[in-house]
Amino acid sequence: MKFPKYRKGRIEGVRDGGNEICFGKYALQALEPARISAKQIEAGRRALQMNVRRGGKGGKVWVRVFPYKSVTSKPAETRMGRGKGAISYWVAPVKAGQILYEMGGVTESLAKKAIEIAGSKMPILTRSIIRDPQVKEIGVR
Repeated sequence: MKFPKYRKGRIEGVRDGGNEICFGKYALQALEPARISAKQIEAGRRALQMNVRRGGKGGKVWVRVFPYKSVTSKPAETRMGRGKGAISYWVAPVKAGQILYEMGGVTESLAKKAIEIAGSKMPILTRSIIRDPQVKEIGVR
């Protein structure tokens, strides 16, 4: 990257794009704004993938967020000055309403269970939604 060190910024408002299911039939949606780290995104993806594999039929999982923003930190007991600290981890800024994961090719009961487990890995309040027009929401964690 040309300029890898970002400023913190603020995450305000509701997401106007990326808030609808595009690829799969079931999705995990964020209900509040936060910075989600790459480790948390990966933990949620693994939880979904493991449950899809256990289901047998071989569904597909889509990750709709990417950790493009770096977070820096200085070592402990360091004096002030001498520039910004080194990059310690990467985060994805997520607004309320943004879709985090999608999945398809699995049964509704399996999707509900898998999305509930993936939602428990997130540091924010989430809900599972379905693409079917009659039923908009499966449940809130």
